[in-house]
Amino acid sequence: MTRAITRVLVANRGEISARVTRTLHRLGIDSVAVFSEPDRGLPYVDEATCAVALGGTTSAESYLDVVKILDAARRTGADAVHPGYGFLSENADFAEAVQAAGLVWIGPTPASMRAMALKVEAKRIAESAGVPLVPGAELDPDTDSEALLDAAARVGHPVLVKASAGGGGKGMRVVRDAVELADAVAGARREAQSSFGDPTVFLERYVERARHVEVQVFGDEHGEVVHLFERECSVQRRHQKVVEESPSPGATPHTLERMYAAAVSLARAIGYVGAGTVEFLVAGEGDAQEFFFLEMNTRLQVEHPVTEMVTGLDLVEWQVRVARGEPLPMQQGDVERDGHAIEVRLYAEDPARGFLPSTGTITRWELLGYGDERVDAGYDEGSVVSPHYDPMLAKVIAHAPDRAAAAESLATMLRQDAVGGVVTNARTLVAILTSEAFLAGDTTTAFLDEHPEVLVPLPPESVVRQQLAALGSLLLGGSGERGGWARRSPRGWRNVPGVPETLALRYAHGADDLVAVLAHEWRRDGPLLWVCADAGTDLVPPQTIDTDPRFERLTGVRLEQDRDTSWYGAPGARLELDGVRSSVVIDVGDHLWMDGALDANDRPELAAMPRVVTVRCDGWATEFTVVDPWAGSGHDASGSGPSTPVPGTVTHVAVASGDVVVAGQALVVLEAMKMEHTIRADADGIVSEVLVRVGQSVDAHSVVAVVEAS
Repeated sequence: MTRAITRVLVANRGEISARVTRTLHRLGIDSVAVFSEPDRGLPYVDEATCAVALGGTTSAESYLDVVKILDAARRTGADAVHPGYGFLSENADFAEAVQAAGLVWIGPTPASMRAMALKVEAKRIAESAGVPLVPGAELDPDTDSEALLDAAARVGHPVLVKASAGGGGKGMRVVRDAVELADAVAGARREAQSSFGDPTVFLERYVERARHVEVQVFGDEHGEVVHLFERECSVQRRHQKVVEESPSPGATPHTLERMYAAAVSLARAIGYVGAGTVEFLVAGEGDAQEFFFLEMNTRLQVEHPVTEMVTGLDLVEWQVRVARGEPLPMQQGDVERDGHAIEVRLYAEDPARGFLPSTGTITRWELLGYGDERVDAGYDEGSVVSPHYDPMLAKVIAHAPDRAAAAESLATMLRQDAVGGVVTNARTLVAILTSEAFLAGDTTTAFLDEHPEVLVPLPPESVVRQQLAALGSLLLGGSGERGGWARRSPRGWRNVPGVPETLALRYAHGADDLVAVLAHEWRRDGPLLWVCADAGTDLVPPQTIDTDPRFERLTGVRLEQDRDTSWYGAPGARLELDGVRSSVVIDVGDHLWMDGALDANDRPELAAMPRVVTVRCDGWATEFTVVDPWAGSGHDASGSGPSTPVPGTVTHVAVASGDVVVAGQALVVLEAMKMEHTIRADADGIVSEVLVRVGQSVDAHSVVAVVEAS
């Protein structure tokens, strides 16, 4: 007997809601989206058949509110609920509430979810099913410091403090020194309580240089369970996956066969129904390779497109069919895998600044997938990235006959840097995909620790020089070429000798904010252009530029428009520098006319200098901000003291007025975009005032405490 599913409420947001909706519509099923106030303008809301406003700002006020979600299902006539991933997707109580309301739950049984929900209990079940485990130790809520040290000694250092509930790297700490153990356990408990409502943590041996390999399993109500091969997810940051791929480049065929069998055995042991993932650590090489059970995720994984790309299957469609009561669409022997697929997670974050989340309005979104390339996105041009949710913008996936081709295809997509308005990790992802270690398959969980150079890749000096030369020609009229872009008189042109015209530009270079200075002087024998990539903060007198050793004098610079080259509507150009021609693309935004010329005579409103200009050259994109020479410093009015790096919610205040603190001591813990940020004292001193409280929402750069120097 099958159940009718005609309208599904997707109890989630962003890219997973949009992705589920696409399959539902292909199957002829209506979809219902739900949204909080910050998400009102995101594209997934309008892609659904209809949508319901949940109200509220935080997850607790919207996507975690069971009453609101069930009421939305009732009001829209939904007969089923798909939870996506995260939020309530692994909440057995929610699944039971859905079923009690007479709705079909598109997911595993509540009993299976409970069996795997708590990692401590899941390890017991896995052990009884014959699945090998990593050595570990359970911790009581009142375990004292001495007992903690004893437990860690039995497990063996280094140890991993791990939340029993939830996932996604939340509530996890690696401890290499026993003196750090108590603080790590307290921090993990606090984060686990905040993220999952359960502060239970346990210890597990931290297996160095292991691979994180997971097996996709699927079960139906008729007792059948199959696996859909594996995915390797070893490249991680803070225990959160960054790159996922299939097949695994490091697990041996013998290890994989045993892992497939273990995953299916565990799923059968709990009568599993629907999509699930059994995660393992793989250690060693060749015949000595071994694997250990980590956990089971009783939901659709973020990285499920990797499996879809290599198998040609739609896992959401399988979920719907199984929820109807149908048998699995395929038997184990019929499941085949073809080629190689790699997925990366594009985040709104700044790797150069400790992966600080980036918020704001997306001003450009030209990230599109074609053929064997796929983009699952939650945002579009004009969307607002808020501080209230995870900062993942999209999943970008490429499929090819082999691993090297898939990596090259994916890197090519990301090099376009086609997202503007927020800082992303696109350049870091390109550096990972093109690194020798990655291409060699040396992808253990220590990858980013062992290859820190990929986190903040820097453009070559020659590229920055080309970018500045192009900007000098465009903005200061340095090319002086008739028929080129600068048909108007160059900036600073005069018929008597004078000092050079200067322009300062601020740009990010890794973790540093640099100020470049361009200078242009028009002479009888042609224009002169000086460039300084880093002028520091000192005022540069124009009359001394020709003798300043920081400046390079460029002659014969030519910049002409090239209509054959463009970047999503921004015109390309041919830059000639030192006798070498290269292509550049200059994007100055919609307010400046770029169709042929910067002609202020025809368009007087274009006479003003643009504020932000992005230059793309040789695969590198740099955003330059024109510095207003008359702007005063904003620091005077902002107050001083330890401040918040991003907007967020205060989850812990570690000091009180009158406390003596030392430099580096934790003062306040802030949660933003599902990450904890610790604000520390800048110097030794005495806390004279605490300016925030637990639960308070704060803006970026809010001072949290006043610390007077001792």
